[in-house]
Amino acid sequence: MASIRKRGDYQWAAQIEMKNRATGLIHKEIKTFQTKDEAETWALGIEADLRRSIHSDTRIIDSTPLRGLIQRYIDDVSPAKLGGKQEIVRLKKWLASDLADKPISRCLPKDFADHIAKRRKDTSLRGGKVAEQTIKHEIITISNVFESARKDWGYNIENPTKQISKPKGSVAREVRIVPEDWTKIAAILATCRNKQYIVIAEFAIETGMREDELFRMAWADIDLPGRKIIVDGKDTSATGQRKKRTVPLSLRAIELLQSLPRHIDSTMPVFQSVRKTSKDGLSRAFTAACMAIGLEGGCFHCTRHEAASRMAPHYPMLTLMAIFGWKTPSMAARYYHASDADLLAGIDLMAAQTK
Repeated sequence: MASIRKRGDYQWAAQIEMKNRATGLIHKEIKTFQTKDEAETWALGIEADLRRSIHSDTRIIDSTPLRGLIQRYIDDVSPAKLGGKQEIVRLKKWLASDLADKPISRCLPKDFADHIAKRRKDTSLRGGKVAEQTIKHEIITISNVFESARKDWGYNIENPTKQISKPKGSVAREVRIVPEDWTKIAAILATCRNKQYIVIAEFAIETGMREDELFRMAWADIDLPGRKIIVDGKDTSATGQRKKRTVPLSLRAIELLQSLPRHIDSTMPVFQSVRKTSKDGLSRAFTAACMAIGLEGGCFHCTRHEAASRMAPHYPMLTLMAIFGWKTPSMAARYYHASDADLLAGIDLMAAQTK
């Protein structure tokens, strides 16, 4: 039963100490009222809710700043994810924001809509405005934090980012690394101190594998006689479990693999067997090479786009999705970009078949 006592000459305090059947915890709360009847009515209502397991205790979410959830996500979730390093960079930006010290119960959809508007007006970057894709990734990242708190950590909150319109992100990729461009890029990469840059880049074009997948690839994953690789693919969930898929090897891809030294330990990553190779170093070198030849927007991820565009005319859509690890045809549409030669070849084939 609640304890009702007079406080001073004009107030009444109601004190509750009772087990909350919804959480299994002892619920303790004190509240002051102007009259005894108000105190008793409030106490009876709270006790009834506790017995029926429907009482919503907001004290935890009122006292927990967004900073606490972000830091927990950085410590417990991001390290197990494929893009964990990039995600942590984005989360640290959220830690530096004004929202970080706001209680999670008071984080409103408007706060994140204002963040989007503010980022769109930000012209402090050397290259101009912040890209829509960057802003989209920032909102997705903080949304993941709220979802983990809500589904996995027991916080009774809603995800405020679900109630706003998110940036649409970048348009479909159109930068292709055609053979003429690759010849020029390869010549520049050949001058790099790390001679594996050129091998990794060409192997990426031949297979369409992501950069992270390439750097995790071990000899144990490769079946040279069967001309295939079992790829430990992408995962963005909190489980850290990646879905495996099979990627076929072209004859050129096999030649590239055979040109590399093999480590006695078959679990050793292929591109780390002889010397440490940095993903960041490769990305910077590849982007610099693209800029040097005037390939605007070129980056290492364009190798995956080029591979998809080369393979697409030769595989059914579902097979192509399986090779690249895409979940929907719309994801394939972002990468496949037919060349003029592909378009003409199709129309010529159609004309030949109708004769």
